[in-house]
Amino acid sequence: MMRKFIILIICLASSSQAFACDVCGGKLGGLNLGLAPSFNGHFIGFKYSQAHFNAFVDYGSQYLENESSDDVYYRMDLIGRVTISKRWQLNVILPYLYNEMDGSHQNVTLSGVGDPMFLVYHQVLNKQSNTGYIGHNLLFGGGLKLPLGDFENLDQGEIINRNFQLGSGSFDYLLTSNYSISYKKLGLNIEGAYKYNTGNKDDYRFGNQVNASGNIYYTINASGFSLLPFFGGYFEAAGKHQDNAIEVANTGGQAWFASLGTEVYAGNFTLSTQYQIPISQDYNVDQFSSIEAGSRYALSILWNIGG
Repeated sequence: MMRKFIILIICLASSSQAFACDVCGGKLGGLNLGLAPSFNGHFIGFKYSQAHFNAFVDYGSQYLENESSDDVYYRMDLIGRVTISKRWQLNVILPYLYNEMDGSHQNVTLSGVGDPMFLVYHQVLNKQSNTGYIGHNLLFGGGLKLPLGDFENLDQGEIINRNFQLGSGSFDYLLTSNYSISYKKLGLNIEGAYKYNTGNKDDYRFGNQVNASGNIYYTINASGFSLLPFFGGYFEAAGKHQDNAIEVANTGGQAWFASLGTEVYAGNFTLSTQYQIPISQDYNVDQFSSIEAGSRYALSILWNIGG
């Protein structure tokens, strides 16, 4: 009986490392349109982001050694937009991922192309008041994530945790929205994204995901450029994974972050930087495990072509 119990615990431990990446911001990276999205032209750009997690397994037993894992997820997105018409545009996101797992029992580094995303946006509202003081901008979008990234990497002959893989191996569907309202130089931007995940060829299905953010910004105009400092909050959540229709332990959860950053508009270039720190987190873990998200950072630069 004791031998079976120990085997069960070891199996639980093997699924605990890096299990929180399904709610990592990198999974929906590149979807944000910025504080003041525009339909006035095409652009091409680059976005860098990173997220950090710590996982710990405490068995509370003299027979089993506790485990820990310090994981960092780096993401580099090549982003492009083609303006189809006055109210329609196509956005393309091509990611490259670099994941590091520094654990007490497992040390793995994965790098390579991730799953690309294609989204079509429609500008529903773009209105300025007669006085020019109040402005509204509303966009809705939808798209598809393609299974291009490797999702079956192995370590020591066994498949690495699904959350740590470069891709999901599945076709997934996306819905997004972005609303901005401004009064003179003060503005509010609210953005959200939802991803419906399907199963891959191994009948493994990631939980559906939702992201939302709200930021207050202020416009500072100077000679040759505009500066938009902002602060606000960010929320993300993911459902539990399913393996052959069976819920997978230690997957999914939710977290809240405080955000601080700025956007700079200079000529045909837009530079954006953002820092996020967790203020509340609740991941789905078993009685032996804990997970803690660290701070996150993102930097992007866009070159606007025309418009």
